[in-house]
Amino acid sequence: MPDQRLRAVSIGGGTGQPRLIAALRLMGAHIDSVVAMADDGGSTGLLREREHIVPPGDVRKCLSALAADPTAPLARAFAHRFPYIDDHALGNLLLVALAKETDSFVGAIRTCERLLECVGHVHPSTLELVSLSGRTREGDAVRGQARISYGLRVMSEVRLEPACPAANEEAVEAILNADLVVLGPGSLFTSIIPNVLVPGIRDALAATSATRVFVCPKIDSLGETAGMSVADHVEALVACGLEGALDAVLVHRAQGPEFVHPYEKRAWQRIVERAAREAAEHAAEDEGPVSASMIDAVKQAPFGPIEASAADLERIGSLAGRVVVRDFTGGESPAVHDVGRLAAALAEVMR
Repeated sequence: MPDQRLRAVSIGGGTGQPRLIAALRLMGAHIDSVVAMADDGGSTGLLREREHIVPPGDVRKCLSALAADPTAPLARAFAHRFPYIDDHALGNLLLVALAKETDSFVGAIRTCERLLECVGHVHPSTLELVSLSGRTREGDAVRGQARISYGLRVMSEVRLEPACPAANEEAVEAILNADLVVLGPGSLFTSIIPNVLVPGIRDALAATSATRVFVCPKIDSLGETAGMSVADHVEALVACGLEGALDAVLVHRAQGPEFVHPYEKRAWQRIVERAAREAAEHAAEDEGPVSASMIDAVKQAPFGPIEASAADLERIGSLAGRVVVRDFTGGESPAVHDVGRLAAALAEVMR
């Protein structure tokens, strides 16, 4: 019998895509995940530099999210880190080793999919070695995904080097054959747009008959998008070539005041403190040891829930076929979308 399940494609990277995968699993979808290949920070960056291989980190996260049982020891072990060997994640090391043994990064991914009995497939957006650079709103150039991600200033644009990498044909095929394609939630300039900047991926998004949805993040990416509204996010995607290629935008708006409960306020404070520490540590790579003043400066940067005013929604309406405003508040963190509510909203869009 032919598989009649919804064919869904998630596009992104970072920590947002596994969240979307969990929502698509609730919908009973067949899932293909298209992953950005510009990451150059942490364990992934070290392996990329030393082994001359495309970055494994975001692929590894999607593999764990697609595992038959994401809570099983093997799926959780993929994220296990070894502080005494450059903080490498086990899944990153395994992907690199398998790629070396099979002479194929895609072959390494497929082997891991079999090991984890994955319910879908993971596709790098490109198999070329690419890097990310960009320009801040003040006009300063920034090179490297990690520096953009943990910088203290808002980006105005990013680009890939080389500018026109070849798209992974399996990723293109998945998009063209999909019923639903979802971009986000995730960091706009470092997780979502790097996929769109691959010409073949962008062309597939324009050509597919699938319903194309952008899930806007709930909070700013520190520095990278600080102070940007929902409409600013959508306009940035359109500027990258997605004009006429967004059928719906999902927007978070809490039914009550954000972070009203004590646990929510504490969770928000932890997010800010962790982001400040990470940003300061990355800045220290260029500027010297982390200081209390550096962390305080990060904490004072514009950083909070992404604005979704009536004027913003009107601006989006001229760029996307439909705007769906829902409360995606969950019990885990103010930064993440509730999986059940996200699945319900996507199902509503498909209906």
